[in-house]
Amino acid sequence: MNRSISSYIVYGIVVLGLIGLVSRIIYSPGQLFKQVFIMAITAGIVYVIYKRLTKGKPEKREQRAFLKAAKRSKKRLKQRSGSNSRDNIASFSVAKSKKTIKPRKKSDIHLTVIEGKKNKKKNRALF
Repeated sequence: MNRSISSYIVYGIVVLGLIGLVSRIIYSPGQLFKQVFIMAITAGIVYVIYKRLTKGKPEKREQRAFLKAAKRSKKRLKQRSGSNSRDNIASFSVAKSKKTIKPRKKSDIHLTVIEGKKNKKKNRALF
C-alpha cells in the first residue's frame, strides 16, 4: 500500500511538470529557451571544472604506475641527450672494454606438486 501511494505522488509530480512545460512553451517560449540555455552553460562550466580537477589524478593503480614509469623514461632520455654524444660514445666504448660481462646465475626454481583428488568421481547431483 505504501508503494502505491509513493508511485501516485511521483506520477502526480511528473504530470504537473509536463503541464508547466507545455504552458511555458505556449505562453513564453523565449524565456524557456533562455532558461535552458543558461542551465546548459552552467552544466558545461561545472563539467569543465570537474574534468580539470580530476585530470591529474588517475583512478587506477596501473595508470599511476604507467605514468611514473613514463616520467622516469623521460628523465633518462633528457640525461642522455644532455651530455655530448661523442663523449658518451667514447666513455661507453672505454667502459665496455674495461668491464667483463659476468654470466648471470639462473635462480633455482622450487616447484611443488599439489596432489589432487584424481581418482575420486564427481557427484553429478551437485551441478
